[in-house]
Amino acid sequence: MPFVDKGAVLLDFDGRIVFASTYVCDLLGVELDKITGMSCFDFVFPKDLKAAKRALDLNKMPHAAPFRARLRKVDGTPIWADVQGTTMQTAQGEAYGISATITAAESEVRKRTRSSRS
Repeated sequence: MPFVDKGAVLLDFDGRIVFASTYVCDLLGVELDKITGMSCFDFVFPKDLKAAKRALDLNKMPHAAPFRARLRKVDGTPIWADVQGTTMQTAQGEAYGISATITAAESEVRKRTRSSRS
């Protein structure tokens, strides 16, 4: 299954979460029924907020480049993730949100694998 280790998230242009897959919820440590309506910035450290807002703005443009982000889980612990966003458009070409895939960075996958073996 190609999306077992990938998460999907849909954002409005203000960064509000419209949808998140269970993988994203597990990665961020938040319950599925709680994440809708939260801001994507709730998962960003204050020090990284300016860069996160810039990344959101860049993802409003077509062909945004993937990037690595340090995210903050609900319990405050950091996790590195790879993010690829793309603008969602109506059939008439009007942009209305961002669709993104999020995966744990390779170093995080190794950490999870080691801890699950313990």
